[in-house]
Amino acid sequence: MKTLPWYKQFWPCFIIAIPLTSVIVGVIQISFALNSPNDLVKENYYKEGLGINKVLDKRQMAKDLKIEAMVTIDNLTGEVLLSTKNTQDQTLLLNFINSAVAKKDFELSMTRISENQYRGQLVKTLAGIWNLHLESDAGWQITSRLDLAQFNSSKFHL
Repeated sequence: MKTLPWYKQFWPCFIIAIPLTSVIVGVIQISFALNSPNDLVKENYYKEGLGINKVLDKRQMAKDLKIEAMVTIDNLTGEVLLSTKNTQDQTLLLNFINSAVAKKDFELSMTRISENQYRGQLVKTLAGIWNLHLESDAGWQITSRLDLAQFNSSKFHL
């Protein structure tokens, strides 16, 4: 029986393929880590941390004023309707914040159309999960989380 050279046999090639595959996967992961944006890490995290008290004050103001709101989004027409309680402002600012990609963040001006009713118009359709921040010039802020895969509306929390 003739013996084949080691590089033509199955088991040596199989044993060498395992660490070689690990090295290739490691190189690919390192290249992704170096070339992808790091939006989840704040560059000025210290200043962000100091500003949290301002945000908490805004939310406490909304709680004291008993502000409530519910947003409904029609993705076909792009219409955003906002039903509120205890608001008097002519316009409100609705911030759409994506948790993973900062480039997707945008703000929408909501115009009062009747008592406690506001309307805005989206430029593009939305999908996925969004953190919503509703703010007023009076200084209050309330937040909500909207999952468009399940619902087209969300109630704001105090």
